[in-house]
Amino acid sequence: MSQSKPLLIPWLRDQINSGRYPGVTWTNQEQTEFCIPWKHALRQDSCSDDVLIFKAWAEVSNGRVQGDHSIWKRNFRSALRAKGFKMLLDNKNDAANPNKLFQWPDEAPTGEAIQGYDLPVEELQYPMEGTIGGHVLLGQPQYPVVMEDAVLPPQPVYPMDGAVGGAHEQQVVEQLTNELSRTMVGEHFKTHFRVSVYYRGVKMPEQLVENEAGFRLVYRPELTQPLLDPDSGMNLVSLPSPPPVQDETQAKLTQDILALLGEGLEVGASGSIIYGLRKGEIKAFWSLDKFDNSRRPQGVSKCPEPLYQAKDFYGGLLKFINNEGKCPPFSLFFCLGEKWPDPDNRPWEKKLVMVEVVLTALELLKSMAVEGGASSLQSVELQLSLQESLQEMMDLC
Repeated sequence: MSQSKPLLIPWLRDQINSGRYPGVTWTNQEQTEFCIPWKHALRQDSCSDDVLIFKAWAEVSNGRVQGDHSIWKRNFRSALRAKGFKMLLDNKNDAANPNKLFQWPDEAPTGEAIQGYDLPVEELQYPMEGTIGGHVLLGQPQYPVVMEDAVLPPQPVYPMDGAVGGAHEQQVVEQLTNELSRTMVGEHFKTHFRVSVYYRGVKMPEQLVENEAGFRLVYRPELTQPLLDPDSGMNLVSLPSPPPVQDETQAKLTQDILALLGEGLEVGASGSIIYGLRKGEIKAFWSLDKFDNSRRPQGVSKCPEPLYQAKDFYGGLLKFINNEGKCPPFSLFFCLGEKWPDPDNRPWEKKLVMVEVVLTALELLKSMAVEGGASSLQSVELQLSLQESLQEMMDLC
C-alpha cells in the first residue's frame, strides 16, 4: 500500500511554525489566525517563493508535484475549505502585500473518536471497488463496514483528485484556468482577430490577424493577406473584391461603400478594452449580436471608443458557469454604409457589406466552457476554484 496522506491540520501548523515560507505567519498570539501570501502569477513581481507552501502541500499530499502553480494553489485552497478553515480577509489585490488571512478551525482533541465508535475522526475510511493505473474507482459504501471491531455508518463517496468520476471535471477546470491566464498579461488583454466579410450575406474567405495590437480594415484588393503597417504597428486587412451579381443597383452601391472606406475602420486592443475607430468617410455601425433586433443603430465614432471589455466577458462567463445566464459573446459585427441594427428590423443578410470580427482568445474560452460542461460541474470545490480564477481576471481588467 502507498504511504498514507498526511493530515492537513497538524502538517500546516508545523509549516507555519517552521518559518520556512516567506510571509506564512501567525497573526495573533493565540495562533488561531494566520496569513498566506496570495500573489497572482501574472504580477510582474511574482517569484517562486510565492508558491512554496502550495508546492509543499502538493508534494506531501500527492507524493509528487503535479501540474503548475495554479493547480497547487487551487488544491491547497480546496483542502483548507474541506477542513473548515475560514477566510477572514482577502487582500490578494493589495499592491504591496497580496495575501489572505485565515482562521484556524475548531479542532477536536487529537485521536478523539466519533461518539459510539472507536476510530478517530481523521481515520474513517471506506472501501472502494479498486484501482486501475493509480486511479481510484468509485464504489458504493458497503453495509455495514467492519473495521477493527467497530461498525461504521455508511457514508456517500465523493470524487477524489484523480478519481474516474471527477477526472473530467478537474481537467476542464485546469484547462480553462490555464487558458484564462494566457488572455491577460499584466493589464493587457491578448487575442488574435479572425475577420470575415459578407456581401449581402455571402461569406468571403476569412483572414486571421495574428497581431495583438489589432488591425485596420481597408479596401485594397491587391492585399490578399494581412500586412503590417510600420507606422501604426497594426495590420492592414483588405476587404476582398465583391462577387459578381446581376443586380446592378446592388453592385453600384457596394462599390460606392468600398470607395468611400478610405483609411478604413480600425479595431484594436488597448489594455483590456477592444476599441473601434472610423477613419474613412463612409459611416459604420456595430453590435455584439449578428441577430440584434433592438432597432437602435450604434455608430462607430471618429474618435477611439470602447466596444467590448474583457471584464464583461469574464463576468458573463462567470454567470454562465453559475447557471445565471447564457454564454457571453466573443464577436463584433460591423455594417458599412447602412444603419444597423436596422431600424426596420431587416436581417443582417440583407446588408450590402457586413464584417464579423472574432476575438479568438474568447472564442476558445467559450468553446472550452461549453464543450467541457463548465456550467454543470458537480464538484463545489472545482466550481469555487474556477469562479475565483475568473474573479481574479476581472480584477486585473
